[in-house]
Amino acid sequence: MKKARVIAASFIGNALEFYDFTLYGVMSFILAKHFFPSENEFVSLINSFGAFAVGYLMRPFGALVFGYIGDKFGRKKALSTTIILMGLPTLVIGCLPGYETIGILAPIIIILSRLVQGICTGGEYNGAAIFALEHVGKNYPSFTGGLISGSCVVGAILATSLGAYVTKPTMPEWAWRIPFFLGAIISLLGYFIRKKLSETPEFKKITPSKGLNFLELISTYYKPFISSFVIGSFNGALTYTLFAFLNVYLHKYLNIPLNEAMQNNLYGLAAFMLGCPLMGFMMDKIGRRRFITLASLIILGGVYPLFIAYTSNAGNIGNLWLPQIILGLFVASIAGTAHGFIQNLFPTKHRYKGVSFSFSLGIGVVGGITPIILLKLINHTNDLLMPAYYIAFWGIVMLFTLWACRSKYYD
Repeated sequence: MKKARVIAASFIGNALEFYDFTLYGVMSFILAKHFFPSENEFVSLINSFGAFAVGYLMRPFGALVFGYIGDKFGRKKALSTTIILMGLPTLVIGCLPGYETIGILAPIIIILSRLVQGICTGGEYNGAAIFALEHVGKNYPSFTGGLISGSCVVGAILATSLGAYVTKPTMPEWAWRIPFFLGAIISLLGYFIRKKLSETPEFKKITPSKGLNFLELISTYYKPFISSFVIGSFNGALTYTLFAFLNVYLHKYLNIPLNEAMQNNLYGLAAFMLGCPLMGFMMDKIGRRRFITLASLIILGGVYPLFIAYTSNAGNIGNLWLPQIILGLFVASIAGTAHGFIQNLFPTKHRYKGVSFSFSLGIGVVGGITPIILLKLINHTNDLLMPAYYIAFWGIVMLFTLWACRSKYYD
């Protein structure tokens, strides 16, 4: 019962925090208009996605900060801090006057808010999984990790659903602020949930070390670091194609109304959410390295025909539910199993920092700039299949890494 309570609390807390973080990407079109105005819609959108990317680029820094706290003072201390700090910038964005009212201060404050959110998320995502997996031990760790990954989608679905609702033509112009106000309240709820949890058994058994700086961490655990970085990168390329870019892709390039694009994206998010624990369960059964290799091969072979299906149905929202579901399952096969794959690559005393920093560096750099890269690639080439080539590239990198950095810790 205690383990179930820990998993449930980790699931809820992570979902609440990722609601706050994902909300910006979901509302990027609206925020671009209010805080990054330009006569050129493409420039405005690029600027808005730039602020989105800033949050992700700060994730490695947040991983170092909260990794130190988690390895030195405990997992519970780090996770209680991240969730309360996440709500503050969300509230600020909800209250912030637009560019027309306060000028250049508006985008500056938005960027600062994203910096704080990125720092917190760098300590949250892997930290929540480490906390839960150290409680469950060897009892289906990848399945548990999949549940934690799926919890992010609960927050994302809530953010997307509210975004679709408040952007309806019948809603008042200011209604976009409501989800941000709710996010601040949600963070307080998550804080009180986490305060009631106990520290992990594995952390209680060790004597906390003074920690390694990031150069020592890389040199001491270079194979685990590279493996975790690459799976974080592959995860980032997939996840933020689905979470942040696809709404823009459907609306801007496939001529789907924004409100309908957001609603349709829920198919992919739901498939991701349900697929994460399922993929984790399969990994527990067939082995970590074998599963990741198989998943990477399937994505590599399937992503091109997937985007052919998208482009051949431009303007026809009714035929896009199946590609959305398939893309959601592709993302789940990597994101849902990543925690189980990297959990034991680092020893307990350096795990929080090692896992969080290496993974966050990958997902922060690659995931954060994925929407910008895809926008620029499509704008430069006029090729709507660029997302397929981009994801395939990272699939090849993942397969090469599995071969080059093979280790006894993979299975």
